[in-house]
Amino acid sequence: MADHSGTGPNRRHATLAIIGLPNAGKSTLLNALLGQKLAATSQIPQTTRTKVLGVMDRGEVQLAFLDTPGIHLPKHALNERMMAHVDQALEEADMLLWVVDADDYLGTGEHALAKRLRKLGRPTYLLLNKIDLLSKGRLLEKIATYKDLLPFKEIVPIGAKMGLNLDPLWTILERDATQPGWPYGEEVFTDQTERSLASEFIREKVLRKTREEVPHGVAVLIEQWLEPGQEDYPEDLGPEGVFIAARILVDRDGHRKILLGSGGEMIKDIRQSAQRELKRLLQRPVRLELFVKVDEGWRDRPERLDRLSI
Repeated sequence: MADHSGTGPNRRHATLAIIGLPNAGKSTLLNALLGQKLAATSQIPQTTRTKVLGVMDRGEVQLAFLDTPGIHLPKHALNERMMAHVDQALEEADMLLWVVDADDYLGTGEHALAKRLRKLGRPTYLLLNKIDLLSKGRLLEKIATYKDLLPFKEIVPIGAKMGLNLDPLWTILERDATQPGWPYGEEVFTDQTERSLASEFIREKVLRKTREEVPHGVAVLIEQWLEPGQEDYPEDLGPEGVFIAARILVDRDGHRKILLGSGGEMIKDIRQSAQRELKRLLQRPVRLELFVKVDEGWRDRPERLDRLSI
């Protein structure tokens, strides 16, 4: 739970963009820092498609984290919009948290990003993630490899998935948050609606269950959200439940067949897993129905991207 003990003129804040290449662990870090799941995660690159705000109040300090899509070369209108979210976060942020997969090699993507950040001139913190996969010797080598890329404010080894070394990171961020006042009220935790979170968590289950079989050409539209008292609300769901009907969009019929699975087993598995996740998220009974539709070329259609809020 957020600590709202900070009062009056001593309050200060910082806006921090969490940036990096795909699959570095940015969304996992956001969830770990907030202490609850806000961003969808998977082992599939480019899981995050928009800028996601998560706000944490700690004593006198308010920290606003902006999770962002992994930086990559766009191939579709979808990817171009994803990179626009990154650009927006870089402009809004006071400080940058550059998350790097410490178990991976330093390549051209990192060098290109370092060049861009050098021009931007924002205070940048290098977070070497997944340290649980490295020996101490390899970690020291990674620090030595990265330290000359930029004049980093700090280099902090972390293990976001395991919650490793986050306390020192909190100490550093609270120390360096110097902007006066709090831009968000004490009741603000995120800019994401329940519907947008539901859509993302359903898509997360699709990615996790199908892995490489159904690539990035998948999206989720919430088509029906029924509360008690509304017409067509299923009364047997009880007085506190919510009924959700969602349509999963795929690029081609082969992906639809994979999602449905033999005898409908795959879509049933996805539905049950997503329904459990949504019940935890909403803290109420949930009934979820899923449908799969082939919508070829949706990633390059602005009207479709608008409806998906991308």
